[in-house]
Amino acid sequence: MTKTLKRPSSSTAPQQRLVAKKKRTRSLANNDMPREQKFVVRQTLRAAIRKGLIGSKDERITARLSHALIEQAKRQTGIEGDTELLEFALANVALEDNFPATMNKLAGTIDPDIKLGF
Repeated sequence: MTKTLKRPSSSTAPQQRLVAKKKRTRSLANNDMPREQKFVVRQTLRAAIRKGLIGSKDERITARLSHALIEQAKRQTGIEGDTELLEFALANVALEDNFPATMNKLAGTIDPDIKLGF
């Protein structure tokens, strides 16, 4: 006979999961956004989390910005909250791969006589 182990349940656990899910979906609630754009936002934030850039909220930042800039950025990303928008923007900068600088560094390092197949 096999016994099934049950996880101890907490009365607040389902409620906490629901709140977390609402927070995630609220920040990307714009249904007019193309799926690709939602994907980019989601993957950027996930990459920042994996690198340890997003986690505890232990820093505060304030800024005076153009209303038009903020609204356009929210439309572009589908993010509705100011904090989430700033978090995405900073993650985007922090995860920059410096592709143009790398290409410039490599310029002229490949033998011009090499056959590339085209």
